[in-house]
Amino acid sequence: MSSQADRALRPAAVPAGTWTVDGPASTARFAIKDKLVHTVRGSLPVTTGAVVTDAAGQVVSARVELDTAGIMTGNGRRDRDLLGRHFLDAEAHPRIVVEAGTTTTGDGGWTVHAHLSARGASCPLDLEVTPTTLDDERVRVHVTGRLDRTGLGMRVPTFIVGRDVELDVDLELTRG
Repeated sequence: MSSQADRALRPAAVPAGTWTVDGPASTARFAIKDKLVHTVRGSLPVTTGAVVTDAAGQVVSARVELDTAGIMTGNGRRDRDLLGRHFLDAEAHPRIVVEAGTTTTGDGGWTVHAHLSARGASCPLDLEVTPTTLDDERVRVHVTGRLDRTGLGMRVPTFIVGRDVELDVDLELTRG
């Protein structure tokens, strides 16, 4: 017996159209090694975004923006350091922008070759995206990826802060 709730939990093709990211209902998390001993976890607020899909369920374009000033790791001093010139340079560059490039459809989702722009630089980013249809007007996508922070010009030695940033993002999209 299959109910609508059961179908909502399975990966599904995203219907064709323009989808708007619901920032307050979305969450962007990250994890990175600190002094190569333990993992620091944090989050950034998702502010805006849009995804356009075609009739075949392929992503035609996608853009998501995050607010650097809202970074939270649970440690105020660390958060201030991350906002500074050596890391995000939030005063000069208040947004992180991810834009989709080539997208391929696979089993239950997409592989997206994207570009992430932050602190006045841009670097490639490969993402795995799993969409879940909630109803005709809402879709949730789970996004994972790994970012090499040195591609953004962050020169902090890797024995202080690891090189790879693990990304884990949940976006809620609404039609429109």
